Parts: sequence; C-alpha cells; structure tokens
Amino acid sequence: MQVLVTGATGYLGGQVVRAALERGHAVRALVRPGRPRGWLEELGVACVEGDLLDEPSLLAATRGAEGLVHCAARTGYWSKQNVEQRRINVEGSSALLRAAGHRGLARIVHVSSIAAVGANRDRSPLTEESPWLGRDGPAVHYALTKRESEERALAAVRQGLPVVVVNPGALLGPRADGGRKGGLAARARSGPGRVPPGGGTFSDVCDAARGCLAALERGRIGERYLLGGHNLSWLELHSLLAARAGSRPPRGTRALWEGRVLERATTLLDVLGLSRPRFAPELYRIWGWYTCADSGKAARELGYVFRPLDELVARALAAAEG
Repeated sequence: MQVLVTGATGYLGGQVVRAALERGHAVRALVRPGRPRGWLEELGVACVEGDLLDEPSLLAATRGAEGLVHCAARTGYWSKQNVEQRRINVEGSSALLRAAGHRGLARIVHVSSIAAVGANRDRSPLTEESPWLGRDGPAVHYALTKRESEERALAAVRQGLPVVVVNPGALLGPRADGGRKGGLAARARSGPGRVPPGGGTFSDVCDAARGCLAALERGRIGERYLLGGHNLSWLELHSLLAARAGSRPPRGTRALWEGRVLERATTLLDVLGLSRPRFAPELYRIWGWYTCADSGKAARELGYVFRPLDELVARALAAAEG
C-alpha cells in the first residue's frame, strides 16, 4: 500500500514510518519546509513538502496515496500557542480529511490521544466507551483540540470516509531519527524530588507505531482503539526510572493544594502576559488526574501488544542518553 504519513519527522510519526516500511508498505512523508528529512530519504521515503495549514499542498501530497496515517499535531501546554494549536489540530486535520476524501483514499488512521478520551481521579482504566467529562474534567486546551479533531474525524465516516481512530497514551523510547529523547527519563537521572499526583498509561513509541499500522491494515472503520500500556502513577514511574538509572528516588508526591496555589499564580502570570511554557497553568491543572487505559479492544481486534515494564523503562533511559 502507498501510505502517506503526516508528522513523519516527529516522535510517533517517525516510528510509524519505520513500522510501515518494515511491513512492506511504500511510504510518502508530508514534511514541512525547513524540517530535516535526510534520514527519511536514506530509508527510501518519498518526502513531499506541505503543511496542514496549506490545503493545496495536502491535495498534492495525497495524490496517488492509498492509505494515510495522520500523526501531525501541535502539542504543548501554553496559552500563547492556543490559537495556532487549534488551527493545526482541528482545522488542519479537517483540511487533510477533505484532501483524503477528494483523492478517495482507501484507509485513514487518525491519531488522536488518550487525552481526548478523558480522565478521572480514581485511577480506573478508561475504555473506548468512557464518557467525555467536558467541563467536569481538567481544562486543558490540547485535550480539547484533540477531542474536537477526533469528533470531526469520526463524523467524516458518516460522509463515507474510511476513518479509524487510535488513542495512544504517554510514549517513551527512542526517536526514529536516532536523536536524543529527553523528558522525564532524563530528569530521572538527576533525582526529581517530589513529583505531581496523578498518572497515566505509558508505552513504548515503537509499540504504539505498530498499533497505528495494525489499525490501518485491519481496524474497523468508525471505531476508536486505545493504544495504552502500563498504568502507573507519576510516583511509580519516576521511582522505576530512578531505580534503573541508579539515581535518587523521588521523595514522594506533592500535595494537591500546592498545585492549586501554583495554578492560580501561573494563571496571574498568564493574564499579565508573563507566562512561559514550563510554567503554564495547565501543567498544574492536571495534578491529581489519571489517564489510565484498558487496551483490550486493540489487543483483540488489532493484535496490539506492549512490551514488559522493565524493557520499557530500560529503553526510555537509553533514549535519553542518545
């Protein structure tokens, strides 16, 4: 199958490219102007310049494609990027669906997020049928844009588009281009002190990429599949990473009231125009919330599997070293 991958130079998208090649697909990558693409071309990937905000480029990129895995998204938690984030995640994804529909693609995988499924306080695993909390959940702009984008993708099924949705959780592990992947695995080496309350579902990026390809090949049109992993609190995950890295373990979990104070303080900075990404109010707003997942449906219908916890932790730390 001739498969177009968006977000191919990104974290998950790059591994989707590698997984597609391993499965014998011909791969085309949508690459924004100026993004490094040499490693993709070395793999034999046809790189097409384009942007989700440039609909003519999407029509050109989808010409001749049979399948599409849409990984591109604007991640992050900062109010100053909210407008751009919605333009890319919602309007850009809709433009891509229009282009795919115009070209008559046979299969479309829309990569959403566990954040678009929901969250809870009691750590119970989310399923594909979990109710969306809306205003009762944490107010996180990224999650809202991914939810709206997913809803539009599923609505397109009623118009005849062959869309399957996947919802990965938090991803760890190597970058497809061989670069260093820092984040929480890197912080674990220096000892994170106390960590926030809450947690989520964690899997290796390569396992999630294979899940995306399985959805492309045999997912049921109009269905969503949670591509989760190990359900852990932040304290449990950081403790595992620290133990494996031989560094100081976290000293415990921070109190919820601390998060409320920090949220109010950073909200004030936001109002004054003094906010910074590392001090975004949304980072404190999610304290105490869990996005654990039950991936049983993906296991049954897609053959989705995620690697053992020890291997996940080891690969995360190795990726942080580069």
